[in-house]
Amino acid sequence: MNEPSGLSRRRLLAGAGALLAGAGLTGCENTTTPVATAEGSSGKGIMGDPTAGGPVDAAGIPLSRHDYPVTLPKVGDAVKAGKPESGGELQIYNYADYLNPEVIKAFGKQENVSVRVTTFNSLDEAFTKLSTGRLKFDVIFTAPDHLSRLVGSKLVQPLNLELVPNLHSEVWPELQNPFYDVGPRYSVPYTLYTTGIGWRNDKLGDFDPEQLGWESFWKSEAFRGRVGILDDSREALGMALMRRGVTDLNTEDPAQLKRASDDLKELNQIARVKVTITGYETLPAGRMWLNQVWSGDMLNAVISYLPSGTTGDVLSYWYQKAGGPVFNDCMCIGAEAEKPVLAHRFMNYLLDPKNALENFVGYVGYQPPITKIDADALFAQELLPENLRNCVVTREDYANGNAYLALTANGRRAWDQNWDAFRNG
Repeated sequence: MNEPSGLSRRRLLAGAGALLAGAGLTGCENTTTPVATAEGSSGKGIMGDPTAGGPVDAAGIPLSRHDYPVTLPKVGDAVKAGKPESGGELQIYNYADYLNPEVIKAFGKQENVSVRVTTFNSLDEAFTKLSTGRLKFDVIFTAPDHLSRLVGSKLVQPLNLELVPNLHSEVWPELQNPFYDVGPRYSVPYTLYTTGIGWRNDKLGDFDPEQLGWESFWKSEAFRGRVGILDDSREALGMALMRRGVTDLNTEDPAQLKRASDDLKELNQIARVKVTITGYETLPAGRMWLNQVWSGDMLNAVISYLPSGTTGDVLSYWYQKAGGPVFNDCMCIGAEAEKPVLAHRFMNYLLDPKNALENFVGYVGYQPPITKIDADALFAQELLPENLRNCVVTREDYANGNAYLALTANGRRAWDQNWDAFRNG
């Protein structure tokens, strides 16, 4: 990677001390209580009686929503506290470039273990490969809309929260007991993000994505071959839905999903669109000019990928503030983890404010939901360009944001079929 002009990871980390603020921040408190549970078994689905409440997924697990928190079923027992496993390898399954190598190295040295990261390009790909049973990982990175799929397929194991004390001492209150995993039983949060549009100011001329919003993609014929959307079925189809004014990002309406798929096909004809998750590297390099991205990609671009002589103000970011996606990724323990105690320790390590900060500003650019980290200070200290301040997710943003969440079996099938129709069309 090339160090950007006027900015380096070293300079960011040198100023990192001021980013760790006091814990007494104001914001939204988590006052939700579980109103749905997937406990019990009646023989109607492996997770219980699908007729007991509202809509359920393919395994009979109720669909969590902001106003309908769900306690996921307990499948197996959590590992007991004990001496962490040492030697050999801690196996991690994650997106590429989504963990700071220096943080991984420091953890390995501390625990006397080698850490191996195996990567995937999309969560759908990860689920498919995990479902074969041939891959066994200690720590699996995922997102809330895939969590119940992993639980229902018995691919993750319950947590022992005693081994993750930083969850309740350092994480935003609303994510200590999230609506999608009350307890929590299987997951701890990793990073926050919005989904929007990233672009190169110097390449687009008078073209203004901030004014056009999602319509920018369908007006991008002049940038043919330099336009990208995320390789993520929910994000890409969801973007096409939002362009049409659809506010329900979890719709299962066949007509709406087909129209979204058809709109993506039209977009491909207009701009020869690339389907990729590497906007964090291709935008700063100038190979892509307009890309659907996650907010952390833009900070990652500035921190790690700007070529020498290029400054961060060459990049801009827009996201839909009303009804656009604002959510988080999370971490789980694999069902057949060979080092489950150490896996808990790894997750706890990433939730330590100092380590979370180094992971954030030293490499990945994705903001962790750690109360003591003042992400705004990055911009106040001019460590990152002011024009990317909208990449920071506040607690108010998170509380009011939209999200892609679990679907029924028919809904998941409809999304997958319409995504495949676009990809194979």
